Amino acid sequence: MKHVGVICEYNPFHQGHAYLLRQLREADTVVCLMSGNFTQRGEAAILPPVARATMAVQAGADLVLELPFPFAAASARYFATAGVRGLAALGVDTLAFGSEGGELAPLRAAADRAPEGDFRKTAVNGVENVGDAAAYFTALGEPLASNDILAVEYLRALRVEQLPLIPLAVRRVGAGYRETVWENSEFASATAIRAALEAGEDVRRLLPPESIDVFADAVAETGLADTRRLGTAMLARLRAFSAESGQTVAKNANIAEAEGGLLQRLIKASFEADDYESLCRVAATKRYTDGRIRRTLLYLLAGVTEEDLAAPLAYLRLLAANEKGRAFLAQTEKTRTVPVVTKQSEIAALGTVAARQRALGQVADGLYAIALDGRLTPHALQTAKPYFFH
Repeated sequence: MKHVGVICEYNPFHQGHAYLLRQLREADTVVCLMSGNFTQRGEAAILPPVARATMAVQAGADLVLELPFPFAAASARYFATAGVRGLAALGVDTLAFGSEGGELAPLRAAADRAPEGDFRKTAVNGVENVGDAAAYFTALGEPLASNDILAVEYLRALRVEQLPLIPLAVRRVGAGYRETVWENSEFASATAIRAALEAGEDVRRLLPPESIDVFADAVAETGLADTRRLGTAMLARLRAFSAESGQTVAKNANIAEAEGGLLQRLIKASFEADDYESLCRVAATKRYTDGRIRRTLLYLLAGVTEEDLAAPLAYLRLLAANEKGRAFLAQTEKTRTVPVVTKQSEIAALGTVAARQRALGQVADGLYAIALDGRLTPHALQTAKPYFFH
C-alpha cells in the first residue's frame, strides 16, 4: 500500500471519514477523488468542493481531486467505474473503501455475479414495481446491505476494466450512511448531519476537530447549498413539454438515467407538484426510487445524455493538497494518463471530450450557484483556487 486512493463525496466530511483516513496512515500518499458540486443522489453538496476538500486534507488526506460532473452525480455503476478509472490513471496502487462487514470475500463473490450492461434493464425486466436496489440484489443473489452496492461496483469495475488497483475494505463504524439519528453517536452519518444542520442544530462535535474551523468559515461565507432552490427551474423545464407532443419528445430526449418511462412520469408529475420535494414525491414509485428521480431531474436541467456518462474521464481538477500530495503529482506527471488541471483555461487544449465535460461542468456551476442562493457566482466557482496546506 504505497499510494492509496479513496472515492468519496464528503458531504460533509465527518468523523467516520476521518476514521477511514486514519486506517490508511501507513500509505505514502492518500489520494481522494471527490464529488464536486453535486453528489450521487443528484443533489447539491452542502458546501462547495474546495471547502470540503480542505476539510479532508486537514484531517489526513494528502491530495483531493474532483471527480467531474456528470460522473459524480451518477448511479453506482457509472460513479464507481469513473472513480476507479481516475485513480488508476493517476498511478494509485490501492483502492480503499468502507463496507459493512469489512471483508472482501463476500463482496468479491457479489461482484462476480453483478449483471453486465444496465442492471435496470436486465434485472427489472418483467418485474413490476421493483426498485433499483432491490433489482440489483435480486440479480446478485447475495444478502448484502444496500450500503455495499458501491463496494460491489468498485470490485466489478476493477475486474471488467482489468485495472491493477488492490482493493482494501475497511469496516464502517458508527451509524449507517442513511441513518438520521445522531444524538448518541460520535460517528453520525452524513445524512444525519445534514438533517441536523437543516434543523439548526450545532454539529461541531460530529466533525473532526481539525476541520471545524474550515467548516464554520465556509458556512459563514457561502451558506449551505439547497437543491430545493432548483425546483422552479425543474418544473418549468418539465412543463415546457406540451401536452400534445410531450410524450413523443420525452421518448427521444436521451436524458441520462431517464429510461423506462421515467421522464414521461416526471412530465405528468410536474403538473401536480408545486416545488422540488413535491415533484420527487409525486413521481416516486417502488420502481422509480427517490435517488434515481433526483438524478434524472438534475440531468434534465443540465442536458446530460447517456453518451456523456459512457465517455472516458478527460481530466481531473485539483482541489486541495499538502506537500506529500504535491510531491505525488510531481512524481507521476510523466506517467499518469489523465491530466490534472488547476484552471479552466488548461482544458481547452485537451480535445473534444474534455470540452464537452468542461461545458457540462460549467452548467453544473451555474445550477450550483442557484442552489447556494447566489452567495457565489458561477465564475467564482470556476475560478476557485486549490487549497495548499503547508
